[in-house]
Amino acid sequence: MNNYLTDAQINEMADAAFTAYEMSCSWGRAFEDARDHAVNEFGVIPRKSAVLLAVKLAKVQWAHETKRVRRIVTGEPA
Repeated sequence: MNNYLTDAQINEMADAAFTAYEMSCSWGRAFEDARDHAVNEFGVIPRKSAVLLAVKLAKVQWAHETKRVRRIVTGEPA
């Protein structure tokens, strides 16, 4: 039996963390939501390293999104 989360599952956790950060502006809350997502959706308690990876991916996603919006607001070309 494989106890590791798949890349797709970690990406789902990252999406949950991204949404949590977007709503709360707290990476701590994002961490909790990523962990809760794994527990509720996959039925596993994830390792801390998996949750931290999901949060790191959410941070990259957040940086990309803020850069995209900044370009739109300032009128810079993509």
